[in-house]
Amino acid sequence: MMQQRLSRATILSIIATGLLSFMGTLVETSLNVTFATLTKQMNVNLATIQWLTTGYLLLTTLTMIASAHLIKRYPVKTLFLVAITCFTLGDLLSAVAPSFPIILLGRLIQAFSTGLSIPLMFHIILTSVPPRRLATYNGMAAMLIALGPALGPTYGGLLTAAWSWRMIFWLLLPLIVIIFFIGLFNLDLQPLARQDRFDFWGFGILALILFLVDYTFNRAAKVGFLSWHFWGLLLVSIILMLGFYIYNQHSSRHLIDFSILKNGIVSWHLLGYFLLQFINIGLAFVIPQVAQYILGQNSFVAGMILLPGALLGVLVAPLAGRWMDRLQTPLPIVIGHAIFLIGAALFVIYDHNLTVGLLIAFYFILRLGFNMAFGNTISHASVQVQPKQKADINATFNMTQQYAGSLGTNIFAAVIGVFQLKHIALSVSTAQGALVDYWLIAVLAIIGLFAAWISYRLTMEKTK
Repeated sequence: MMQQRLSRATILSIIATGLLSFMGTLVETSLNVTFATLTKQMNVNLATIQWLTTGYLLLTTLTMIASAHLIKRYPVKTLFLVAITCFTLGDLLSAVAPSFPIILLGRLIQAFSTGLSIPLMFHIILTSVPPRRLATYNGMAAMLIALGPALGPTYGGLLTAAWSWRMIFWLLLPLIVIIFFIGLFNLDLQPLARQDRFDFWGFGILALILFLVDYTFNRAAKVGFLSWHFWGLLLVSIILMLGFYIYNQHSSRHLIDFSILKNGIVSWHLLGYFLLQFINIGLAFVIPQVAQYILGQNSFVAGMILLPGALLGVLVAPLAGRWMDRLQTPLPIVIGHAIFLIGAALFVIYDHNLTVGLLIAFYFILRLGFNMAFGNTISHASVQVQPKQKADINATFNMTQQYAGSLGTNIFAAVIGVFQLKHIALSVSTAQGALVDYWLIAVLAIIGLFAAWISYRLTMEKTK
């Protein structure tokens, strides 16, 4: 039986992987507020430049798909050293990049690092922390990976306004050195199953599906949602999804043990988890565009709008986890989704009267709900499966939340991009696209609340 008190090495291991994960999620969205500048410097349009975020999230997702196998087969320290080496290389490439292809390459190398570090952090927590303290530690971990994307635009906006967007990357180098030594001397978890075999065919098919779906919506931003290009690509994506399902049913190898989704509590939680991050990352893209194109603010102000909501997570996420540890029920998740829906609805209601102050207030409310529900969702789902399935549920949820961010950014950008194709003022077309995004956010928040309520009811029935 696990001890209630964690060892110093375990705590430092969580800190090392947690800080590396935080840096990875911080740079996910840090360039969002610089897109107006980068489109001019790199001589590309918004639909292309947003691949610096979408591509980052997509490759992070693909790495997380493979993480279940990697964690089972290789020592945690080895994976950590690979991750921090890749992050450093990608950071340097991005900092000195003279053109779009080079900075995209640097971002993708960093994305591979983040795709390793986040599952490593959760793996250490899920295997080393006692069940009765799991939600608290998962709350702190969720705080880090949710704080990063929310704080990213503020971080990027501040440095871009004061110096240059390149400082986004240079400023991380001293922290990389500190994290390297913390991890080097404390990580010691061994592989779970060295004989585990990787499903290369399954990975290839799934990677193609995820890329194609992202590319489909990226094309929509250029040709419109009514174009045969969009619907043709979407049809091919659906056919590939059916093919992957058939393949997965008959293959002897599996990337992830998807049998965990037969548990109703887990599957409903996964849907809610996906929607929370889809909206969270997508809105972190929309708000800076609204602030700059509609309200006429600079990159610094656009980034600062997200700061109060981002800082809220530092306080709320661990407290929400501690609250659920005490209740031993998923009630905080339902309450979090309800508050999240209120925040989403306010963007729709006050769309025509939005100011910088209202954007700050509404995003603050939305982030309050997000941080109450996000970390607690993976915590409650993880206790529904067997210990041997911990790596699978870790990979599934982290893969889902990362791809949700990629898809959310792409779809919200595509909606605004379609309206910007009109031959009208950029401020007007952006406002029209943003309103559609707000309605989409509200509808998805309703579905998320429904998923949280169903999982809560199933839990209550299970404990009777």
